[in-house]
Amino acid sequence: MYIHAGAGWSIRPFTRNDRIACLRIFRDCLRAFPWRGEWQAYLPVLQNAFANARVLVAEERSAGIIGFLTLNVSTGYVDHLFVHDDWRLCGVGRGLLDVAQSEAGKPLTLDVDAQNTGARKAYEHMGWQVVADARPLRPGQQVRLISP
Repeated sequence: MYIHAGAGWSIRPFTRNDRIACLRIFRDCLRAFPWRGEWQAYLPVLQNAFANARVLVAEERSAGIIGFLTLNVSTGYVDHLFVHDDWRLCGVGRGLLDVAQSEAGKPLTLDVDAQNTGARKAYEHMGWQVVADARPLRPGQQVRLISP
């Protein structure tokens, strides 16, 4: 589907065999967001996305699954985008978003935690713009962004 030859990873559709690896990435990422609370509270939403959304995974031959994205193709809304900590800043998130936008055929939207400044900077660097900003910022608030 998409191969980043220089970095050695590729993007492909999700299969049932990817579920455990994606759940581990999800758990580890949410544990890094103390404002979110317990990561288990978010499992039902992710499980629903696995069942009802278009799910893409980034995979590296030796490391396995290194990131994933869930997409509502009809609306262009990205419900989840998580990249393993060891693979951040390697273009994995951008690659997942590029493939998702190609499949949706329109600009994408997503919500990012207002306190997740690293992700917000990454999206802004890729040209994403704020549609709805949460002010004043409180734990758990999100900001809606749209892709270029």
